[in-house]
Amino acid sequence: MRGEAYHVRRSVLLIAGLIFCAFNLDGQSPLQQLSETHQFFRLRDAVGARQTATTDFYTGEVACAFNQTAACKEAFKRVLSANSTSATAKQIHHILAYVALREGRYTDALRQFDAILAIDPNDSDARDTRPIVEGLSHFPNTFAQTGDRNNPVVHMDGGKLPLAINRHKAFFYFDTGANLSTIAESEASRFGMEIRDVTSGGAMHDINANKVSLRLALANTIELAAVQLHDVAFLVVSDQQQPFVNMKPGERGLIGLPVLLALRSVKWTKAGTFESAAGAPVDLATANICFDDLSLVTQARFGPQNLPFVLDTGAATTELWPTFQLAAADMIRNFGTDETHTVSGVGGSQEFKSIALPNVTLELGGQSVTLKPAHILKSYAGEPSRWYYGNLGVDLLKQANSVTLDFRSMILTLEPSRAH
Repeated sequence: MRGEAYHVRRSVLLIAGLIFCAFNLDGQSPLQQLSETHQFFRLRDAVGARQTATTDFYTGEVACAFNQTAACKEAFKRVLSANSTSATAKQIHHILAYVALREGRYTDALRQFDAILAIDPNDSDARDTRPIVEGLSHFPNTFAQTGDRNNPVVHMDGGKLPLAINRHKAFFYFDTGANLSTIAESEASRFGMEIRDVTSGGAMHDINANKVSLRLALANTIELAAVQLHDVAFLVVSDQQQPFVNMKPGERGLIGLPVLLALRSVKWTKAGTFESAAGAPVDLATANICFDDLSLVTQARFGPQNLPFVLDTGAATTELWPTFQLAAADMIRNFGTDETHTVSGVGGSQEFKSIALPNVTLELGGQSVTLKPAHILKSYAGEPSRWYYGNLGVDLLKQANSVTLDFRSMILTLEPSRAH
């Protein structure tokens, strides 16, 4: 993909890095612990084994994490109508705010942040995030129209998707690590997109917590793989910011998670094709991807352990995070060497002390994939690295013949390469 692991990560919407506080919810300490440590796959399994009225909050949280918005809202409605505590209500509004953001419902997201501030005017996360959400709320909700699904295949150009933005041709990378689609200022102007300043708090942070100023713009239409999307919000950044500096006109943009989610199910191949589909019905018990706020998370098997990782198609390379040191303690003791590893984001690069391993093999989406070498950071690189075991990039996905992300069934599938 790109020459370095550039990320439009966590974006402006997580200016301070939303950290859920330790709420005492329903007295269910095992479920509470899983919730507070962002262990949504284990929480799903635990909730499924004990369906009672006292688990309504966690039922709702799991439904939101696994993209079952209607069931999520219904469960949370029961919790809020049962005289729940203000702390519980605040957490519910947090969760619903991020569901609305990833679905492109910005007015609803603003309503949820305002509900948080009505409960707690000093909530720093809501207070810092609100200016950006308020700016987004002036845009209509994003929606998709499906064309002829019998011929949805398009051919990528070096991993970039062929698009028509306001009827102008473009070739953009797609990035599950981008909370919103992102575009360089010159491209937004060329495509006839009105650029709006954010009144206050208008900055985002990349994977290294580097500050990046931004503005907002709206694409009236985007045509992609037999789907036409309407009213798609973009973050607007300088042409001088990575990864856009060395890109050609027509290529200086990233298609983010909300657009991919609106496509419902996407598949790309090593041969360079990309297609969208309606997706399969959900079977919650078999789902292997979920959402944590605006991060896409997947499970991968390492030895006997199923571990949660962030899945980031905008990262050229995979980084393993400090929590992985415990899972790989024996390998590190026998084969690990100390090193310095550079991670680059849109705001610049940062060096991390890390541990190098000759190789690490994971089972991801039904296929074995291998990192050669593997880099394990010794210090945290943003809030997700406190909960998850690494950031999985396209270096692993490229080892498959095809990759399918089905946001309806919430399943990631890797078809083995013919060489396997």
